[in-house]
Amino acid sequence: MRLWRISNFVDLESGGGLLFPARWHNAGRPILYTAESPAGALLEVLAHLDREDFPDALRLIEIDIADPPALETLSPEALPPLWRDEISVTRSLGDAWLASGRSLALRVPSVLAPRTWNLLLNPRHADAATMRIVATEHFPLDGRLK
Repeated sequence: MRLWRISNFVDLESGGGLLFPARWHNAGRPILYTAESPAGALLEVLAHLDREDFPDALRLIEIDIADPPALETLSPEALPPLWRDEISVTRSLGDAWLASGRSLALRVPSVLAPRTWNLLLNPRHADAATMRIVATEHFPLDGRLK
């Protein structure tokens, strides 16, 4: 399985999850947010950064996971009706998934784009050793993106 991430944390340990909360977790938890394509990863980054705050040090990170990874999927239909608006709902679900240790990856719907998926990775899962960084490259932001 090939996944993509745009970050200045070029590791498979915790990303910024220990430092910052996000859509699917509270701060203090090791977690990696990934997407099924570089474009999906960019969309998620753009939603959280202003153009002038976009760091110069961001990297496009290509991650490979030996097939098939332990994977769960949360479909939009299985989520509470206000999951897009109530971040506490998605954070609780993500925190519970991390604590359970049931799977290496949790496939979750993107809030930003219908029919688009992100994958959360649990770097403390027993199968985390199957993850590896295949490549990284500098990721400059195209000036046409706002």
